[in-house]
Amino acid sequence: MPIPLEKIIEAAEKAGFATELKAASALANATWRPLQSVYFIDKDEGKGRELDIRAYKIFHSTKVKPEVTCMITLCIEVKKTAEPFIFYTSERGKLDGSAGYGNFHWKNKINRRVLSYQDIERKRPMSSVERLARSYSCFKTGQTQHIQSGIISAFKAAIHERDRCDETYSDTSGDVCFFVPIMVVDGPIYECFFEKGDEKLTAREINEVVYCQNYHSGNYGRVSNNVYVMNLARFGERLPDFTAWGASMLAVMEQNRAAVENDDNLE
Repeated sequence: MPIPLEKIIEAAEKAGFATELKAASALANATWRPLQSVYFIDKDEGKGRELDIRAYKIFHSTKVKPEVTCMITLCIEVKKTAEPFIFYTSERGKLDGSAGYGNFHWKNKINRRVLSYQDIERKRPMSSVERLARSYSCFKTGQTQHIQSGIISAFKAAIHERDRCDETYSDTSGDVCFFVPIMVVDGPIYECFFEKGDEKLTAREINEVVYCQNYHSGNYGRVSNNVYVMNLARFGERLPDFTAWGASMLAVMEQNRAAVENDDNLE
């Protein structure tokens, strides 16, 4: 006897792949280019690992020389959970987290006269958060690995994309690319923290948080970068912000294109 279609749908929903399809659909609807089930090389394991979604959007001004281009690549892991993911946060310090050219990036003939720290940060999503997540756990014992695998996969995939990048438009162009690790959670997310001067732990349900990932291994060295964590609904809401970020950086690069490095002004 054939299996009822509603049973097939129920099984697919439980497996979590439907969430990946929803995330990819949100990207396509926001005019990003999503690629699903892509592979990257994990230097620690010495083998390929699957990333749920890699999506990119290119911003360019190429009718006038020197041409300028900006690309943003989102490296996305999707996790489905019935148990709350809990992130432990504290106030962000002055030099905490990644910002400006401290974010994973690649550049060609771009200097700070073309695109400054302030220009990068002006529209970068969640650049002004007051708290950063330092650690995490799952409400259900033994499921914390589920969070770790999502964060580390997105993080390492962003490094892989950065290291293999060569988005040079032409011999005269100035080009910059940013690589953003994201974990999309289909399930509840909570934040736990201490209010200033309070010894009692506070907890609240949230839609998004920025996790400060510090990583050290023989193959990667010491590396640090923010990882965006958000639920599926907030992910769709944030995509226009990432688009606005790219458009803002391109507008600055257009204005400052005369400062693109050439043989006469290489630093």
